[in-house]
Amino acid sequence: MILNRYFLKSIFSYTLAISLIFILIIVSSRSIQYLEQAARGEINAEIVFSIILLRLPEFLELILPLGFFLSIILALGKFRSEGEFIIMEQSGFNPTTVYYLLTIPAALICILLFYFSSILNPNLTSKVNDLLNIKTLEDSYSSLTPGEFHKLGQGIRLYAMSKDQEDLKQVFLSIRDQQTNKDSVLIAKAFKVNDSSSDTLVFQEGLIYQDNKGNNLSSIEFQSFSLNNYLNQKDPYKFMESKDAQKPIFWAISLCIMTAVSVFIAVPLSKISPRKGRYSRVFPGLLVFSIYSGFLLSLKGEVSEQIESLIATHFIFLILAMFLNFYSYGRSR
Repeated sequence: MILNRYFLKSIFSYTLAISLIFILIIVSSRSIQYLEQAARGEINAEIVFSIILLRLPEFLELILPLGFFLSIILALGKFRSEGEFIIMEQSGFNPTTVYYLLTIPAALICILLFYFSSILNPNLTSKVNDLLNIKTLEDSYSSLTPGEFHKLGQGIRLYAMSKDQEDLKQVFLSIRDQQTNKDSVLIAKAFKVNDSSSDTLVFQEGLIYQDNKGNNLSSIEFQSFSLNNYLNQKDPYKFMESKDAQKPIFWAISLCIMTAVSVFIAVPLSKISPRKGRYSRVFPGLLVFSIYSGFLLSLKGEVSEQIESLIATHFIFLILAMFLNFYSYGRSR
């Protein structure tokens, strides 16, 4: 009983430590990516921290199985390299006992993964997308650089010759109607965001050229022209990914299967001689897990349409696990 608690404590502590390290690495890299987008004016800098928090469960989908997989290799490698496993074997500790005890953390991780993937993450992903789509005109305006063409919205291109503290000068704006594919061109001396209404662009002293039927152009001269909330309008013609309710379920089941199969790969992979270091099998383990998870991730977007490929991937690595177990334990019996 004491050995069982000692073994499980080692597995849980390694899993927690490894998962925390990978979370810090991923959070740091993602934070840099979002901050770069914020610096370019693509997203609001104030929502970066919220996005990272909302995406933590999504990061854990692969971090937890990876942390658990490496914890088995490191814990068993430590026991074998320091000679502890010999004493444990003399007390009745054998591969069957190892697999039996590993079902406890594996079951807990599978429950968390199923909850994250099928219930929590779909809701959090929609919230993240809503946050990323919120982009005020002030954010767009502050990121504009004179002398360059900028895409402000669906079918909208803007060019300005210069910029002072408040206004962009000598402005050229092109707008394409997505339904009729007709272009309108606006030329103005200056434009800025309305001080009293933050969702309105104000153009000053210019002309609007519009393509009419029969390839005729009409022009309208103005002293002041307002464009209300145009940039915040969602593109009605943008391809919206169909929501398949079965996809999260299939992906959650696939992650649970991967966690179970990885246990049968990690245990024989961790078998080393006492003369070797505990870290000698970490790189081969990472390589195998990376290939396994990489194949699954390549099918994630089309999980419900690629059931055969998904089953084949799990079957191939299950065969690998059976081979490793036979090679490590079967021949010695």
